[in-house]
Amino acid sequence: MKKQSAIGLFFSMFLRAAVIIMGIAIVIFGAVFLKKFMDKEKDKTPATTVGENVLTESEVHDDLLYNTATQEPGSQEVVTEQAVSEAAFDKNILVLNSTDVTGLAGRWCQRLNSYGYGNTSASDYATLQETTKIVAVTEGVGKELLQYFNGATYEVGTVTSGISVSTEGVDIIIIIGSADNDQ
Repeated sequence: MKKQSAIGLFFSMFLRAAVIIMGIAIVIFGAVFLKKFMDKEKDKTPATTVGENVLTESEVHDDLLYNTATQEPGSQEVVTEQAVSEAAFDKNILVLNSTDVTGLAGRWCQRLNSYGYGNTSASDYATLQETTKIVAVTEGVGKELLQYFNGATYEVGTVTSGISVSTEGVDIIIIIGSADNDQ
């Protein structure tokens, strides 16, 4: 067996120590990166249920809430403060994401909560849609929601296909299309 010189022994040990230190540094940086990545992903996950959020004057000034005008027969429909209040707190709204943007329905639930719609929940829709569709169980319910979406359509009926959640007890279903994926 060959004896190593002092300098050779020194560099051999130095090289081993450097490899061990670099390995530890890689593990630490990997753990930090993974933690930050997981925290970002946690923020992107869609909410399944969003709690009530009461709208106050100090938060948002919405012209719709302050329009208390009455209507003459045959004129355009104006939603009164009372109608918005009833829609905001008495109706169950299911928001469905029909885009490939993760968490979009949950973010729309939060946005609707900020407008006073407290009974919202989110899920996914199986078919991609270009424009948003609002489907109400009863005629006239939820028409005021059209103002929040780009070119949305409104219809009366139910949604039975393309979803994996129950629509029992839901008054309004909003299928978010790619035209409204800016949320």
